[in-house]
Amino acid sequence: MSKKLHDKLKSLKENGALNRTPEAVEDELFREGDFFDPHDLMQVKYEMVRRVEKENWKVVRASKAFGYSRPFFYDVQKALKKEGLPGLIPRKRGPKA
Repeated sequence: MSKKLHDKLKSLKENGALNRTPEAVEDELFREGDFFDPHDLMQVKYEMVRRVEKENWKVVRASKAFGYSRPFFYDVQKALKKEGLPGLIPRKRGPKA
């Protein structure tokens, strides 16, 4: 693993944006080239919703291609519509107080 990739993965993990299952992302954009990164959870979420809304993919197809469930897709879509890109930032789990 290159130092650049190691540093990126470390940063994603520290910020709660590391996709824990990058191998589950089967979308061709994430398997070709260097721009799309299956480790980047925010990018994966955004592209999953974009495929449905802009490219007219079925939710079931997009969910499968990005390694998530349909309910997860709808949660991401709702957060994106309500909050924009900041809605894709993972929230800390656990007690809020």
